Amino acid sequence: MKDDAEEENDRDELEGDGELLFAVKAAQQSLPEGTGPNVWEVLAFVEGMAPFIDKETLIKLKCASCDHYAPAFFSGEEELGVVEPRAYCHSKRQPLHHLSLFTIAKCPEHSREEQEQLMDLANSVVEEDLRPALADKKLYDRNAFASYDVDYRTISKRNMACIFFGHRDEGEFVESGIRVCILRRLDPGFGEDTAKIRAVQTYGRPVMVVMAARQIRRQMDIDEVFEGIAEKREMDIVYL
Repeated sequence: MKDDAEEENDRDELEGDGELLFAVKAAQQSLPEGTGPNVWEVLAFVEGMAPFIDKETLIKLKCASCDHYAPAFFSGEEELGVVEPRAYCHSKRQPLHHLSLFTIAKCPEHSREEQEQLMDLANSVVEEDLRPALADKKLYDRNAFASYDVDYRTISKRNMACIFFGHRDEGEFVESGIRVCILRRLDPGFGEDTAKIRAVQTYGRPVMVVMAARQIRRQMDIDEVFEGIAEKREMDIVYL
């Protein structure tokens, strides 16, 4: 006997390639005589791809790179510790498994603008703030028993841009354990630290989340630098 999850997966499959194939065949049968060859080519393309385009695949291809996407969601607005492990669309304010394949495919609101803005902000923080402020600082690598000049790497991660502190060793970037993430929207992912971020977040302002051991921050004396950046760029700041 199938459980609820298996039955829901079966329904998703029917809503995926099965529904898509049905719609294509119905369209092919209803086309009037004289329809141009391009239309037939498009329908043939969709018919051939339908078995490979289920909802999960479409979410990975389209939604996962969108500003509105979250890999999970808080099941209640104030229940920050209760996370529903299903993909969520902030634009439609619904879990994606509640949406049909056609609704997702037709959605015109795919955007990477916010992610690009966060990356621009993170790169600006590195080049204009961190490099000048920490130019004379060194990072100690316990594995190499040596100190190195500080270097940085920025990475876009869904709803945030993260700055990794480290150094270069023979051209390779070696992380140091200091990470700063800049985010505008609080999505699940920080676990029990979510409430700490929510406590300092001002609506509409980005949050600078500093993840580093207190001992490392004290040795480098960088808290003042972080505080100055947050004030200059009108960001909230929290230390995890």
